[in-house]
Amino acid sequence: MGIFASKRAGRHQSGAALATALLFLIVLTLLSLVAMRSGRVDLRLALNDESRMAAAQSAQSILESVLADARYLEVRPGSDYVQSCYVASDLDIESLESEYGFECPNNGPDLIDLPDSILADHAYTSVHRDAVGGLDFAPMSALREGDSGLRYQLAGFTVTAGFDRSQGALGGAEVAQGVYVKLDTRAGLTVR
Repeated sequence: MGIFASKRAGRHQSGAALATALLFLIVLTLLSLVAMRSGRVDLRLALNDESRMAAAQSAQSILESVLADARYLEVRPGSDYVQSCYVASDLDIESLESEYGFECPNNGPDLIDLPDSILADHAYTSVHRDAVGGLDFAPMSALREGDSGLRYQLAGFTVTAGFDRSQGALGGAEVAQGVYVKLDTRAGLTVR
């Protein structure tokens, strides 16, 4: 009887080891699946963040190219109007107006000439001539005291630039910057 008892105990232990091994295998499989899913979510978040940063850098690059060209910040009579604008042919002006409040009227403003590139294909930008406290100009004395400040006026502009590639891999972003252009109020002199 002793021989048969030891054989039964060995068989029972082999079955318990198999069940324990299967249980560990199932737990490891579930942990692996959770880790893979978490990795995919982290990758998707990283790609979205990269896309957002690339779009913001593209919008900033467009803004700087507009600011670098003095033609677009020329001071004209009046204020509170779009002076210059550009909308890429790949973009829908109606959706830009409804989603972002972007304004580029069909009549009146000069068209901004962006260099041909992927930025220009997905860009929109405008130069808005601002009213300053309801007036066309802000006196220089509003910014600093002294008699030399009384000779100048400031013309305000808001330059808006956006990059919208939301249909592709780079997403979209919009940046804006306010700019003042200093004008000499003495007759015959203009300072830019």
